[in-house]
Amino acid sequence: MESSGLYNQNQLIANVNSGRRYPLSPYFVVQSGIPFDITSGSDAYDTSLFTARPGIATDASKQGVIPTAYGLLDPNPSQNEKVLPRNFGRGPGQIAMNLRVGKAFGFGRERGGGKTADALSLSNPAQAATGRGLGGLIGAPSSSQRYNLTVSMSIRNLLNHNNPGPINGDITSPLFGRANQLAGNLNGEGFSENANNRRLELQIRFAF
Repeated sequence: MESSGLYNQNQLIANVNSGRRYPLSPYFVVQSGIPFDITSGSDAYDTSLFTARPGIATDASKQGVIPTAYGLLDPNPSQNEKVLPRNFGRGPGQIAMNLRVGKAFGFGRERGGGKTADALSLSNPAQAATGRGLGGLIGAPSSSQRYNLTVSMSIRNLLNHNNPGPINGDITSPLFGRANQLAGNLNGEGFSENANNRRLELQIRFAF
């Protein structure tokens, strides 16, 4: 579990042994909503920056007051109005579910000593995290023999869940409180793309 003080992120990495060298490796991430700044959509301080925050309206009948999920907000706050604090908004939570399944075909002489990759990944998934991409992060099936041909399938976003990108905090925008793009930041696998719909990748690797 990781915590920044503003939001929490939980990660679950596991290897499930199916008994016949078909290890399943799920990778599940749950993250609470990230705070965002709520702005008035105007350059109230003549700085050429549209980052001014609205006031907390005390008079519901004042012209221009905007009702929001965070209360009545005034894009043109008067001197006696309290300004909304920074990062007052909270975006929706995000989830990511990935899965890898593989089959290792071993041949040749037996390797001497040491644990196999399967035994290592089952006893300590984090220690087995080597290489690149989803397969490298959560280990890969192997055998105790000298040569290994591994066929595996990596499924990114198994649940086909689309996580929203940055939230629009401009209270004068029709998109206030919503995202106009998908999340595209680096996730726990070091993978980044805006098309985060379900993706299947077939991988073949020969090790010797």
